[in-house]
Amino acid sequence: MTMQWAKGLVRKGCDVNIFFLTQSEETRGLVPSEHIHFHYFTISNFLPNLRAIVEFLFHDRPDVIHTNFASLGLLAIFKKHVLKIPFIYTLHGVPQPWIEPSLVYKIAYTVEHCLLRFVASQSSVSVTISNYVKDTLKREYGIDSEVIYHGIDADKFKPKNKTESKRRLGYKKTDFIILFVGKLHPCKDPLILIKSIYEMVKINPNLRLVMAGAGELYEELRTEIHRLNLSRYVELLGFVKHEEMRLWYDAADVYVLTSVNEAFGITLLEAMASGLPVIASKVGACSEIIGNAGILFNQGDHISLARELMTLASDEELSKVLRIKGLERVRKVFSWDDKVDKYWELYRITIQHRL
Repeated sequence: MTMQWAKGLVRKGCDVNIFFLTQSEETRGLVPSEHIHFHYFTISNFLPNLRAIVEFLFHDRPDVIHTNFASLGLLAIFKKHVLKIPFIYTLHGVPQPWIEPSLVYKIAYTVEHCLLRFVASQSSVSVTISNYVKDTLKREYGIDSEVIYHGIDADKFKPKNKTESKRRLGYKKTDFIILFVGKLHPCKDPLILIKSIYEMVKINPNLRLVMAGAGELYEELRTEIHRLNLSRYVELLGFVKHEEMRLWYDAADVYVLTSVNEAFGITLLEAMASGLPVIASKVGACSEIIGNAGILFNQGDHISLARELMTLASDEELSKVLRIKGLERVRKVFSWDDKVDKYWELYRITIQHRL
């Protein structure tokens, strides 16, 4: 998503310097270009990259800075006051350190929580990714913000031949594939899907659940699958590269997002762009994102979820209607070019106000 944004800005004549908080397998695989450059604030999970920090603070002199983290916003504030460079702060959600199982992440998100209000007050403008987040920030922090949705390149997720995609992945045409994509983390509540599939296969043995993602709950999920004797019905893929996910979207019959809370849900866009009907928890921004192009269920209620999935598995006409609505909604509301245009205009106005 970051690269789509950067490439869109390059098409408008910009040079883009991207500073990553850490080096990961995904970021290391990115290829710089004449107008897009990469820098890393740490050389491992814990060791700071002093050269990158010094370069950012004293040598890098952009027209505007765009930060997505309050902790990095402190560096942007320094440049604002010392070098008179304005900055924009995009909030992708509200920090929830209490739901993090890892101590490291609890500490990191606590820091974000403590700095959020201050960094927002120093920014030229604060941006949020949904009206749900906008309302939450106003209610809990007193922060005003503008909403710019995430975007997606719908052409990269065009619906393909489902039967052929299933065959390539070793599934039968008659298999009804339920797809989950996300972190195996308590905030995504993947265990509810195991409970639901356990109820459903008693009625329809052609159901298959595919879960793509890694995280703290992987071993717990695997244990539960074996305990309920669901190994033939559930496949845990672990981490899947983004380009490889397209085949799974092509093969799936329905996409499910089971989050406890959701600031946006980019996988909902990927699924809808792939021509999948979607089912999502009735929480956070899910209803805002899918509109009338999907089905909502009561979060945590595995019986409710199973009931909705069984309905789609038996009602091809409903699935077809939702597929069409999803494709239309993605192209109308979540065009990536439109989001780049909105940020470009925001950068332009911010720079003009500085002069």
